[in-house]
Amino acid sequence: MLIRLGLPIASGIGIVIAICAIILGAQKAPLRPILFPPSVSPYEHTIAGSGVVEASTNNIYIGTPFNEIVWEVFVKVGDTLKKGDPVFQLDSRTYEAQLVEAIAAKQRAQVELENAITELSLYDALKDKRAVSLNTYNQVFFKKQTALAQIEVQEARIKTAQTFIDRSFIRAPCDGKILQRNIFKGEAANLFVNESLIIFGPVCPYHLRVNIDEDDAWRFRPDTPAKAFVRGNSSLSFPLKWVRTEPMMIPKKNLTGDNAERVDSRVLVVIYEFDCSNPSVYAGQVMDVYIESIPANTRYTNGKN
Repeated sequence: MLIRLGLPIASGIGIVIAICAIILGAQKAPLRPILFPPSVSPYEHTIAGSGVVEASTNNIYIGTPFNEIVWEVFVKVGDTLKKGDPVFQLDSRTYEAQLVEAIAAKQRAQVELENAITELSLYDALKDKRAVSLNTYNQVFFKKQTALAQIEVQEARIKTAQTFIDRSFIRAPCDGKILQRNIFKGEAANLFVNESLIIFGPVCPYHLRVNIDEDDAWRFRPDTPAKAFVRGNSSLSFPLKWVRTEPMMIPKKNLTGDNAERVDSRVLVVIYEFDCSNPSVYAGQVMDVYIESIPANTRYTNGKN
């Protein structure tokens, strides 16, 4: 009797457990509240674009004038420099040796010049010119001319060596900040390496390089208001001041991965300026930009609306 009742009871319990599992599994986890919703354009008619923060002179990629070992690096990331401050130094011992050699060669040529001048003055003082053959006189004369030419050559070598020694000290081209450093003491500074050794530039004020899609370029006007929003926190926004528009459209480089995005699309590059006092913005950061524009359904007839 118990055996016959036990099987239906066990089946019923299994069914109840299965139903409970289905009900519990169908319940959705509570959604977390969105702290900062995506940014929304503050204008009725707008052009949306993405902008990259950069130095106000564009990012300056400091390189090297010749291939050599890095002898010393004087800066670290974040350092503020004045124009002419040393950034790093290349090994200049080869050029210093060439400078010493050129100075010694110039001194030797000067001695030869003095000897030739003295010898010529003795020959010129002779009352009887037949005491010295014309061939001997000409040899001393051309020895003097050769010494003069050699002095000029060595002066050029001295100037070249001094120039290379001076160029081995890589200096800041303007006031600015070290944004990135990819070189260290003992490494080879190579002209043919694509990686930038130092990225440098003034960051106050910041510039924002905005890409406007070619489909919206005709709606852009430089004298209209614009605003940038920090990605991840739409409560951080900055009014933008137009600086310039680059007149040539370029292929779009910072693709977003959207399926509807064309690889061959082109963009109009517009440079804006904004205040550098906010610590939440960094060089290289991407921001969402909205620019007030004319309506998208504006029609033109013979170039006039």
